[in-house]
Amino acid sequence: MLVRQTKIGTEENFEYLLVDEPTREAIVIDSGWGVQPIVARARGESTIVKFIVATHHHSDHASTLWQLAQLLNAQVVAHSSSPVAHDVSVSNGEVLRVGKSSIKVLHTPGHTNDSICLFDGEHLFTGDTLLIGSCGRTGFEEGSPKKMYESLRLILELPPSTIVYPGHDYGDVPFRTLSEEKKRNPELSAGTYQEFLRAHSARNLGNE
Repeated sequence: MLVRQTKIGTEENFEYLLVDEPTREAIVIDSGWGVQPIVARARGESTIVKFIVATHHHSDHASTLWQLAQLLNAQVVAHSSSPVAHDVSVSNGEVLRVGKSSIKVLHTPGHTNDSICLFDGEHLFTGDTLLIGSCGRTGFEEGSPKKMYESLRLILELPPSTIVYPGHDYGDVPFRTLSEEKKRNPELSAGTYQEFLRAHSARNLGNE
């Protein structure tokens, strides 16, 4: 799939437009502080947006989901446990069909209970679960270091060539391969839960 990454808002959020090239069907991942950049890009590339997906319910990712869905005549998708109002509920392992492409849902709690990642076989969209150089905070209500550790283990089962696209531009690059991220990210590379806790605490939970 074609990947269009757009940075928007004061919290360095990334929003994504994924396009199935043969059919021009598309999916949008997250919608927080603004809709016009994504709407302009979707229309400018002559796409038919089928789904607007929330990686989790925090307002910087989900506050304008319905506005965007209405503008693009799309359905809102969220995890079955999400407090976000949505048309389509998904759970771990389910697949969204976009044109001729398939996008697998990974349930990755830890930052929030409804956190999900999306994997199209080549690209992984991680919301606030995995960031470049770190992972999402676990100090919020619903946050859980143990669940975050387990979610990162799940991500590590994907091919090393997988390209990680995070929900915020907090790292030194906007995306990179999973193998490279494992080398550079102590929270991802931690071999045990205790090692993860040490790395996670040392960072002082500074990111989203």
